[in-house]
Amino acid sequence: MSDDPNFDEQPVQPDPSADQPDLIDPNDLSGVLPRASSLQQIIGGLIFGADRPLSLEDIRKCLQEVAAANPEDEAAKVYADASPRDVQDVIEGLAKLLDRMGVGLSLVERQGGWRFQSQPAVGLWLRHFLKAGRPQRLSRSSLETLAIIAYRQPVSKSEIEAIRGVGVDHLVKGLMELHLIRIVGRSELPGRPFLYGTTSAFLDHFGLRNLGELNAMDPTLQRSKPAERKKVHFKEKPKPAEKEPEPGVISEQIAAEFKAEETVKNIEAEPDVDDFPADE
Repeated sequence: MSDDPNFDEQPVQPDPSADQPDLIDPNDLSGVLPRASSLQQIIGGLIFGADRPLSLEDIRKCLQEVAAANPEDEAAKVYADASPRDVQDVIEGLAKLLDRMGVGLSLVERQGGWRFQSQPAVGLWLRHFLKAGRPQRLSRSSLETLAIIAYRQPVSKSEIEAIRGVGVDHLVKGLMELHLIRIVGRSELPGRPFLYGTTSAFLDHFGLRNLGELNAMDPTLQRSKPAERKKVHFKEKPKPAEKEPEPGVISEQIAAEFKAEETVKNIEAEPDVDDFPADE
């Protein structure tokens, strides 16, 4: 800036001939961001960023869709060819790696898919940080009621009361408030009572991958077969009766059968060529 009071400062205009920096389209960062260098890196990122447990098919579907949307990307094509065994091996390798590093995280299978979750060993600090307080413990009567529902679902409230011998209204209500059980339908028995079953939160609470693992927890207790439970509460639909043919059709069928029988009789009545003597 000049000290001359008569000096009129003009703004400096940019030189159009000078090189200007290239602007980056925020919607297209393919040439800016680094690409994944391994299938393990991709699968780890998918599981971490997902809002639900991811199954093997979820992961393979994503790999295939990305390759289809980016036909010129050779690396994407390679990852799209990953088999279920390849994805399973990567997940198992990630799970072992986390356990070996001891970072307070585990890769576990829940609800038919895989997800990251904190290890029980860090629960004391994590609950304090999240202001979650102490975990709510279930009473013995609540556990008994929950066990009956888990092993016999779908089950009505009257069936639970018949097994326990006491009313379970407040227990069922409490378990529903904890999102451990839910209403799964209505029975076709008189009164159409509600039927109860467990939720995904139940699997998380007890660290189960699926309901099939209930049998392994206690060999003396075996979960009822769903087909047998359905027979208790739902009537089998009768098979549709075969439509009887009209009278005219019956007459035609009888006539055709009679004609066929007459033809057979005529054939049997005709002499065989071997019955005649040979020409001498």
